[in-house]
Amino acid sequence: MISSIPKITSLVLILGLSLGSALSASPQNKKLIHVGYVGESLENIPDAYAKMIRQKMLGLINQNYYEFHHPNDLYQSHPSQVDAVKAHNNNSFVKDLSELASVSGLNYIFSTHIENIADTNERVMLKGEVIRFNRSSNDVYRYEILSYVEDLDLHLNTLKDELINTIPHSVYGIGKNRVFLLLGVAFVLLFAMSQTFGGFDNIFGGGGEPKDPEPPIGT
Repeated sequence: MISSIPKITSLVLILGLSLGSALSASPQNKKLIHVGYVGESLENIPDAYAKMIRQKMLGLINQNYYEFHHPNDLYQSHPSQVDAVKAHNNNSFVKDLSELASVSGLNYIFSTHIENIADTNERVMLKGEVIRFNRSSNDVYRYEILSYVEDLDLHLNTLKDELINTIPHSVYGIGKNRVFLLLGVAFVLLFAMSQTFGGFDNIFGGGGEPKDPEPPIGT
């Protein structure tokens, strides 16, 4: 049993370093980051593809290391400001974004504007942009999309790297995952100890003394 202690100590150190790396791998912010998505403005796109685009964009922007504000919630609380942003008026667009951020307390705002430029009965060709507004710097990051709808995932991977992963990770987001991380570490340690000491009963003291082997029959 004593010879197994160094193995367990090494395992604890490895898991501790891994947990620390997972928590500190991304930029963190002590303040809670609020990210809102006003939704999509889609033109001439078949319903099935429109639904797919909505689902993919929600899955992309709704991350767990900041507080995400769903389009429906934003519209219920600030309908006029959301309508102004989705109207995409070039003369007042930045002002409209800034006003929505101010009244809603959002640090970042996302908006999607895409149209199908293909002729009828041809493959759906998407053209448009995904916009991220940064309230602190009052600037707009525009990511342009021009591709067939089947290739949308290629753009989403780039969008995640350039627009999502560059948002500071707030302590709130890490806190939501900390319980699950700790439970996972505890389970791995418990399993390792059970393998080392011969089962869960021996760890918790329920194994008792080893029994003498039964004598052979007929002796």
